[in-house]
Amino acid sequence: MGADNQNVIEMKDMYKIYPNGTVANSGVNFSVKRGEIHALVGENGAGKTTLMKVLFGLEEKTKGAVYISGKEVNFKSPREAIASGMGMVHQEFMLVPSYTVAQNIALGNEKKKRIFCDRKAEKEQMEKISKQFGLTADFDEPVYRLSVGAKQRIEILKVLYNNAKIIILDEPTAVLTPQETEELFCSLRLMVKDGYTIVLITHKIKEVMDISDSVTVLRNGQTIQTLKTSETTPDEITSLMIGRQLKPKRERIKSQSEKTVFQVDHLNVMDRRGALKVKDMSFSIKQGEIFGIAGVEGNGQSELIDAIIGFLKPASGRVFYDGKDITGISTSEFRKEPIGYIPDDRNLRGSSLRQSVAENFIICSHSGKEFNKGPYLDWKEVRKKSRDLIEEYEIKTDSERALVGSMSGGNVQKVIVAREISKKPDLLIACQPTRGVDISSIEYIHNKIIEQRNKGAAVLLISAELTEIMGLSDKIGMLYNGELVAIRENDDTVTEKEIGKYILNGRQDQDVTEE
Repeated sequence: MGADNQNVIEMKDMYKIYPNGTVANSGVNFSVKRGEIHALVGENGAGKTTLMKVLFGLEEKTKGAVYISGKEVNFKSPREAIASGMGMVHQEFMLVPSYTVAQNIALGNEKKKRIFCDRKAEKEQMEKISKQFGLTADFDEPVYRLSVGAKQRIEILKVLYNNAKIIILDEPTAVLTPQETEELFCSLRLMVKDGYTIVLITHKIKEVMDISDSVTVLRNGQTIQTLKTSETTPDEITSLMIGRQLKPKRERIKSQSEKTVFQVDHLNVMDRRGALKVKDMSFSIKQGEIFGIAGVEGNGQSELIDAIIGFLKPASGRVFYDGKDITGISTSEFRKEPIGYIPDDRNLRGSSLRQSVAENFIICSHSGKEFNKGPYLDWKEVRKKSRDLIEEYEIKTDSERALVGSMSGGNVQKVIVAREISKKPDLLIACQPTRGVDISSIEYIHNKIIEQRNKGAAVLLISAELTEIMGLSDKIGMLYNGELVAIRENDDTVTEKEIGKYILNGRQDQDVTEE
């Protein structure tokens, strides 16, 4: 690619220690050459995002020095970093849903014509950038109508519009399809060719190999090694990240049961605006079977789950669990059933960040017999069970008394998975179960899901990660515009490309690049 020998970013002997004593970065040394794509990898809690937040002025360093193009800087805010020619695209999009694409891109950096905003000049510049780097966009469209992939492009366009030449991308492909990922990578290659410098925070080793020039591995807040991507291997990077070789995936035992545990029958669901989001959907899941639903986010997944768990009332159709009609069941009644539910948003729905690990473990089960001692909770038993789960699920935390909000995202996810699976559910609903977690946590969560399947649980898996769907599912439903356009046995004939065509176009025989 277009790298030269000059370091555009240097971070020397960086420390970030939070007031509670948590050490996020400990003596990190990190440098990036001008005009390269540099991957920053490591497990959750390794200090990747914190390091980049320090660089971008979102966090204040405890000790160390930062140099941009050889000049020492000490950004006190993102505004100062942006002014120096730096931009950062976060995991969580920072767009105003009701604004148009153009309004979002120009927000905070409007062009003036006398006292008025020069919308014509703004749009002309946006169109030029869009064309230059293949970042297609409808500038008049409200953001709330956009797909996840389109929102990602808007965030990048905004950074480019602000004249950034150094761009930090935090897990940019977390919810993209393979086709959308390749489109993004084409754009990144064009940027590098034009002299831009890219820092890519990711846990996807294949993508590191595909797109990066160099890779730096962090572990436990420290720099382990920086390598040229062309001179390393996926196995070497993985071993450096986690300090060991990955365990083999648990063997899937084929179920002989014909018992149907869960069934959706001609379900139609409207969102809260009255738009039909789930259209005549039908599928069933047998005991000891994983049914995976593949689809680009925003195609009805959220509404389907909300209708199942009682957040939304279906317009028509039925939902059955263990032969019992649970259509329209309240959420509180739903949670009393032996059903595990891993939500797609671990912070909003999956956990209480201001409560302890132990308190999070007993959410939805505090009224059960296991933890009751007369009219009171048996906290001794709660804490004992919590310590057992922390050990079993390899959750990194100081103790069961630690606040969940102080933990890394991957460990919060493990708390949720541990809680839901420890119920020994007959049905496990797993929505984006490994979103934003590292390779070691993915390995662990996948094995736990397969373990439940092997024990006879029916599993509904919803994921935007095709590799996850294909690696875990016995059957795959392909979702497009609220409809299951195809259901396939997950055998050797199914490919990611085939699934990608269905979920992007609703048809297998249509090219994925067509609009």
